[in-house]
Amino acid sequence: MGFASTKQRQIVNNQQGFTLVELIIVIVLVGILAVTAGPRIFGSGGVDQVVTERQLLSLLRLQQQQAMQDVVNRCYGVNLSSTVVTPFDCGQAIENTRVITLPEANNLTVVSTLPSASTGFRFNALGCPVSTNHATTAENCGQSSVELQINGANARSVCVQSQGYIRVGNCS
Repeated sequence: MGFASTKQRQIVNNQQGFTLVELIIVIVLVGILAVTAGPRIFGSGGVDQVVTERQLLSLLRLQQQQAMQDVVNRCYGVNLSSTVVTPFDCGQAIENTRVITLPEANNLTVVSTLPSASTGFRFNALGCPVSTNHATTAENCGQSSVELQINGANARSVCVQSQGYIRVGNCS
């Protein structure tokens, strides 16, 4: 019995915890991470922009698919302003739930060489971005890419490449 208790005392004495210096270093590192990464992760400005970016991506892909399926009508696309993105379905009424309104303190900038792209663009039957004149005069692919930039706390972009590929990020 005496041997077992001596062995137990040695095990207890060999167990060590963190020193005060180690604990202070860990607390300082966690504090630095909280100050630098916290606002980006938990701030609502960045989250709002990411949500808007995803909604915009979804809306553009839906409008592109409709244009590719309806080869008779050449009028599917989007109308743009600095704060609102509205789908354009050949003049049909649009439900309010499909309209994307940018969060406060954010605005939309369009970068493209398509004529009047800052107010909107359409998709042709191959899914490529074309000008709003496409409804009256058919236009081919490869004219220009369209970059939609969401400006605010954190800049976000959606690119519609000239051949129709829609992705997150800058076109350049």
